[in-house]
Amino acid sequence: MRRYIPAAAAAAIMLVSFLVSPPTGEFIVALPWQAFFTLFMVSTAAQGLIRENAYAPLERAASSIQYTISAIGFIALCAFITAPFLTAFYSALAFIGISDRVLDRADRKQHKAISAAIVSAAAYSGAMLLPAGSAQNILVSSLYGVSTISTMYPAVMLSIPLLAVSAFLAVIKKPKDRIYIHEQSSEEPGNRSLMMFHICLLAVVALSASDIFYWFDLLIVFLAVVIIFDRKILLKTDYPLLLSFFFIMAAAKAFASSPAIAQIFMKLMKAHPVIIPYAVSAFTGPAAASALLADAASSPELLLLSSNLGGMVLVSSSSAVLLMKGEGKQSILLRIAIGSAMSMIILSILAISKHLPV
Repeated sequence: MRRYIPAAAAAAIMLVSFLVSPPTGEFIVALPWQAFFTLFMVSTAAQGLIRENAYAPLERAASSIQYTISAIGFIALCAFITAPFLTAFYSALAFIGISDRVLDRADRKQHKAISAAIVSAAAYSGAMLLPAGSAQNILVSSLYGVSTISTMYPAVMLSIPLLAVSAFLAVIKKPKDRIYIHEQSSEEPGNRSLMMFHICLLAVVALSASDIFYWFDLLIVFLAVVIIFDRKILLKTDYPLLLSFFFIMAAAKAFASSPAIAQIFMKLMKAHPVIIPYAVSAFTGPAAASALLADAASSPELLLLSSNLGGMVLVSSSSAVLLMKGEGKQSILLRIAIGSAMSMIILSILAISKHLPV
């Protein structure tokens, strides 16, 4: 039942928003259906990869690396590369789990919290590059036709050296701390055909989010193909998480539809086009902030950039809540600290170098 608590809380917020701005037929049509169903398809394919233990070869590779800093860096690199296709959230969850298991077997538990923070930051940095990497990317790019790659490319490139510095500082006291545990291999992958099937599905969904295919047509084809070849995976889809996202996005859209609230947002966005989306994303998450501020944004590119960077403060710690163990509080604080530092440094460099998309 605990899995449904966030969805129930999001539903309550949505009902409150409907009291402020009752839904209409136009409101229902304007909901971010593309973002919701894209995340549904990604969630389904991601669960297929988990079921088939598709990450086992990467976990074995991380276990065979000689030094702790190299292992952490390798896992973070995997999260960075896969996040644009897998979404930041699922990439972070998968590779934080790998990091925890590798460090447990190597008896390096003292590095688990900082490794999780770096892996999480890497996932959210990489996810900024493509529309399929996050809900806010899908939402803003589909509404305004914004190129996610050209808008977010400078921020993503700046994040790479910052991630490298963070990884080095994590083990600066013992830079040559050995972690080699190749003899303790992870489980073998499952059905390779199904594994490749779900990898191909993720690639096609990423193309759809980039407007290569029309998303509704792809959804119908996706459901048909999954039902024919792997219908059981539909039972594994993370429906509570998807419902939480949908309810929050509907609530944000309802609040933004209120004339009084819309006027306030327009004034704030006109006066502070960078700070407002950054701050709102840091407190509510970038997807909700994008839905809330989309109609008030004078520069969609700036909204996309600011909401992504602001989201690193809060959203990069969200996966820690689901993986909370003994080091949960420390892990969340480290993620917030690293996310805040990285996003502020990137934003400052872009502002000083006059590369903000205004």
